[in-house]
Amino acid sequence: MKKYRIIFHIDLNAFFASCEEAVNPNLKNKPIGIGKNSDRGILTTANYVARKYGVTSAMNVYEAKKRCPQLLVVPPNFALYQEKSEQFFTVLRSYTDMVEPASIDEGYLDMTDVLEGKHPLDVAKEIQDRLNNDYDLPVSIGIAPNRFLAKMASDMKKPLGITVLRKRDVQEKLWPLPIEAMYGIGKKTVPNLKLIGINTIGDLATFKDIQRLGKFLGNQAVGFKDKAWGNASSVVDPSKAEEVQSVGNSKTFEGFLHDYDAMLKALSALTESVVRRLDKKELSAKSLAVQVRFNDFTNRSKHYSFEQHTGDFDEFMEAVEYLFESLYEDKAVHLLGVSTSNLEKREVLFRQLSIFEAKEPLEKQEHIDKLLKSINQNYDKALLKKGIKNK
Repeated sequence: MKKYRIIFHIDLNAFFASCEEAVNPNLKNKPIGIGKNSDRGILTTANYVARKYGVTSAMNVYEAKKRCPQLLVVPPNFALYQEKSEQFFTVLRSYTDMVEPASIDEGYLDMTDVLEGKHPLDVAKEIQDRLNNDYDLPVSIGIAPNRFLAKMASDMKKPLGITVLRKRDVQEKLWPLPIEAMYGIGKKTVPNLKLIGINTIGDLATFKDIQRLGKFLGNQAVGFKDKAWGNASSVVDPSKAEEVQSVGNSKTFEGFLHDYDAMLKALSALTESVVRRLDKKELSAKSLAVQVRFNDFTNRSKHYSFEQHTGDFDEFMEAVEYLFESLYEDKAVHLLGVSTSNLEKREVLFRQLSIFEAKEPLEKQEHIDKLLKSINQNYDKALLKKGIKNK
């Protein structure tokens, strides 16, 4: 029996952009971003050509075109991305049954018992070449004795990199990296860690005051320190592929909806139903989509990603209204749908409080939320809602 596991983390590079290049070769070697082609549009991803100009995912199109005037903005095609994702995982499962999807474009493989004398680097190169040559899907691969180190390794060389990260390499290769490069550390937590002198992963590994660290990392503080030393779970769980991937509801209106307010009311009811289902399954979502089918049977849909996982009706409804406003045309509506994805069990989520958050403001916000909910329930409609904070 082997003393250690051999874990691959395989990550599709600039996935949405790579899918578009795969079906339209004319886009190759050109800077492209995926999103709505308007100044207010937000890019979901950018290919590596565009990234050389400083274009990044979550950047608005106006800023992206300032940095790269020749940028080609391509509308998202989620059906294509799902098809390519299925091809990706089919290839991975041809090597081992021990495949755990981490998202639509990445997965963990436990290769310990299937290498049959082959060198892990040779097998990784074979997988990489097969995906790239047969499906136009470039990937980076990390090889390590556990999932965390494999994930960190796959991020070290992109695109088309293969990196081995052993425990004995941690101090040399992992510790010098900035703390924001550590998988699992949220963007809002990074400034707080830097305030207490944690600028690199090595600083975290050697930080002595675990109680102080817990103020920013909660009950995950010890776990993050262990990971910084290269210690983490190596268990790959194929059953996660069978877990709930999305929760949504849709409704068909035989007589059609003609009034905009009636459409919003129907969307609100659908969103409430989705929230109830999420609550029942104890899930939170990071992505939300609105689907519209008009009376001429044309279909339109748009997606929105939250900064953090949420199960809050008000946050969902704010996004639903924003998406529907951009989808709306002066036509009657035949079908409306609201769906959530990128789901996570609430029990594994924890809130990382910033040093500027205190108990009193949180209690005040909870009181406001309860008051708004009470008023709206009394009038049986969303009469009041929280405003959007100016940025």
